[in-house]
Amino acid sequence: MSRNQQIAIVVIIVIAVGGIAGYMLLFPPAPAEDVIIFGTTDTVEASIDMAQSYDYFGWEIITTLSSGLVEIIPGSEGTADDIRGALASSWTRSTDGKTWDFTLRQGVTFFDGTAFNSSVVKYTFDRNCNLTGTGLQEPDGPQFNMGYADIIHDVELTGTYTVRFNLNIAFAPFLQLMSCAASYMVHPDYAPLSDGDPVTIDYVQYTAGDVRGSHPNGLGPYILTEWDRVGGEDELMRLEANPDYWDYANAPKTEIIIIQFYADEASLTAALTAGDIDVGYRHFTPDQVDSFRDDADYTVWEGPGAAIQYMLFQQTIYPYNETLIRQGIAAALNRTNVAETVFRGTVDPLYSIVPAGMAFHKPSFEVHGEANYTFTVEALDAFGYNATNKLVVELYYESSAHYPSSADQAAVYKSDLEASGVITVNLNNYDWPTYRQQRNAGTMDVFIYGWYPDYIDPDNYGFLPFASWLNLGYNETYPAGGVAQYDLWVEGRSAEDDAGRQAAYYALQDLQAEEVSCIPLWQGTTNCVTVSGITGIILDITLNWRHWLLDWA
Repeated sequence: MSRNQQIAIVVIIVIAVGGIAGYMLLFPPAPAEDVIIFGTTDTVEASIDMAQSYDYFGWEIITTLSSGLVEIIPGSEGTADDIRGALASSWTRSTDGKTWDFTLRQGVTFFDGTAFNSSVVKYTFDRNCNLTGTGLQEPDGPQFNMGYADIIHDVELTGTYTVRFNLNIAFAPFLQLMSCAASYMVHPDYAPLSDGDPVTIDYVQYTAGDVRGSHPNGLGPYILTEWDRVGGEDELMRLEANPDYWDYANAPKTEIIIIQFYADEASLTAALTAGDIDVGYRHFTPDQVDSFRDDADYTVWEGPGAAIQYMLFQQTIYPYNETLIRQGIAAALNRTNVAETVFRGTVDPLYSIVPAGMAFHKPSFEVHGEANYTFTVEALDAFGYNATNKLVVELYYESSAHYPSSADQAAVYKSDLEASGVITVNLNNYDWPTYRQQRNAGTMDVFIYGWYPDYIDPDNYGFLPFASWLNLGYNETYPAGGVAQYDLWVEGRSAEDDAGRQAAYYALQDLQAEEVSCIPLWQGTTNCVTVSGITGIILDITLNWRHWLLDWA
C-alpha cells in the first residue's frame, strides 16, 4: 500500500472483563511516512553475490546491502577527484602506481556484530577474484570478466586496520574500480570459498524462506528482510534500515523500502498511476514519461547517462566473419532515426563504444556514414548479395523490458537495413533469461545488447568488442585483430599520464570502427517518475541508484 493510499487505521478491540470494557489501540507497524514503495521492471539476473552478479539491478541491491572501500560522490562526474572514502578513511598510491595502501575505519561491524577489519577486505578479494587459487572466480561473474586478477596481484594485511593492494600493472582507474559493486565487501560467514569442484555452484544463490542465506552482504545502509520469487521471477523485496550502519551522516532517510517488480513498462506505469507505488524507475517509454510530466501529482526526474546500446555479430556464423559484411551493415544504420522516432530525442546517436562526454571519446564510427547505402551495396556485392539475392539477417532482441523499447528499436533497425535494397531482416526475440542463454550458446546471428558502466572510465567500455562473455567468436576468427585491440586497451589502462591514455584509446576506437565486431547505436539519459513529495533522487553519470537517500518532503 503506498502512502497515497495509507490511512491511520485504529482497531478498537473491546475486551469484556467482569463487565468492564477495555480498549486496545493497534497501529500499523511503521508510520506511513517511513515507507516508500519502489516499482521497477528490472529483476535480479542470477544472484546478489558480488562474485557472480553482473547485472544492473543486482548491483543496485548489492550497493544497498553492502559497502566498498571508497564511493563516488552523488551528483558528481565520477572522476578520481569525485571519489571519497567509505570503509576506508584514507589511502596512498606509490610512485609507480602499483601499490595502494588503505587505512580502514575502526569500530565498524556487520549488523550481526561481526567486526569489519583488514581480514574482511582480504577475504573479499581473495574469494571473489580467486587471488590465492582457493577463491571463487565465477566464469560469468564481474571479477573474471573485468579482469580483476589481471589488475590485482594480491592483497596484503599490513595491520588490523590497514591493507595493501599490490597491482600487476599501474592501473589508472583503480579508485573507480574500488567504487563499483563488484568491489564491495562480503560477510565471510555467508560467502563460501570454492570447493574445487567445477560442477558445484559456489556463489550464494536465492533460497526460498532463507533471506539471510540468500546473499553474502552486510555493512550497507539497509538489511534485506524479505525476498519473494515465484518461478525464478522476482516479486517483492523488503529493505529495512540497518541500525548499525557505519555512515551515520548518510543513514537511510526512510525506514522501509518495499520493491515491487513488474513485467513491463505498461504495468509499471499502471501501478504508478493507480497509486500502488511511490517511485517508478526503469524503463518508461518517452510517451509514458510525457504523460506524467504535466501532472502535478507526479515529478519527473532526469539526468545524464553513460548507458549505451550496441549491435553485435556472431562471427562464427557466416557471413558475419567477414569484416566487409559487418562494415556494410554498419554503414546502413541510421542512428538519428532511432533516436528521434523511438526515443523522441531522449537519447543521442553514438559513434564509439566509449560514450560521448567521457574522457578519451573519439567518434570513430562516423567513418561509415549514416544510411550510407552506396557503400552497403558495394560491400555486399563483393559477396554476391544484391537486390535479387539479398543478405538475410536474423536480428535478435530481448522481449522482457530489460532494455527500453526493444521491439520498437528492432523495427527501426530492420527498416534502416532493408532500405539499402540488398538486405532482408527477420526479427526474433527471447525473454531475458533465454536471451542470455542464447548469447552464451552463440546461436544469435546479429543481436542487440546494452551496457551500463561498472565504473566511470573508458577502460570499462573499450573491451566490449572482444569481451569473452559476449561469446562473439571474435578472437577465434581474428586472432591478430583481437590481440591488437587487447594490447591497445591494456596500454590505455596502464599509461602513466593522460596523453598516453588518449593515444592508446584513440587508436583502439579507430581499430574497432575498422573491424566492426560491434556497432555502437545510442547513448541514453536516465529518468525516474515519482509521486509528488518524494525527495532524494539523484540521477548522475554513474547510474547508481541510492535507495537510502529517498525520503518524503
